[in-house]
Parts: sequence; C-alpha cells; structure tokens
Amino acid sequence: MHDSTPPPPSSPNPPSGPAPERGGDAVEREVAREIVGTVIAWYSKQLLLARHSGDEQRLEQLKAQRLECVEDQRRLDEAGPQEITRIATAYTARWKELDAATPPES
Repeated sequence: MHDSTPPPPSSPNPPSGPAPERGGDAVEREVAREIVGTVIAWYSKQLLLARHSGDEQRLEQLKAQRLECVEDQRRLDEAGPQEITRIATAYTARWKELDAATPPES
C-alpha cells in the first residue's frame, strides 16, 4: 500500500549557530581545528610531565604556549578562509617540530 501521509512541515525556526558555510570552508575549518587540537593535547601532556618533575619555568612556558593555541582554536570560529589556511599551515609546521622533538615513549 501507498502511504498518503504528507511529510512533516519543515521547522519554522532557522537553525541557531553560525551561518552555513561553503563546503570547502567548513572542511578546512574542521581540519584546522583538528591540528590545533592535536597541538593542544601535546602541550597538555607536557604540562602534566612538567608538574610531576617540578620544573616551574617549563610549566609556565608550556601554559603560555597552550593558552596561545586555545586562543587560535577559538579564533577559527570567526576566521575567514585565508586565516583558516594560515592557522592550519602554522599548526601543521608546529606539530611536525613538536613531534620530531618528542622522544618516543618506552
């Protein structure tokens, strides 16, 4: 049998949040958010290690660097395509440096 029930009406209220983006911008923003998040996670781990070692100078340095990353991640919410690309490029390079400088876990 054929269902003759009409489809439900669309929501009268537009979705809240940022305006829809072009597909590429949304993907670029998400990629940038992921790489910044990876760098933030690295700093978070290093902060724990610095706390355990009692290295106050390194702890303060890591806190400042992590805060900078968090601010850049927030900046992505309002960033245009060029700023998104700049942040993604900068954090990709930063991650490569941090990863290369990190001794492997045993």
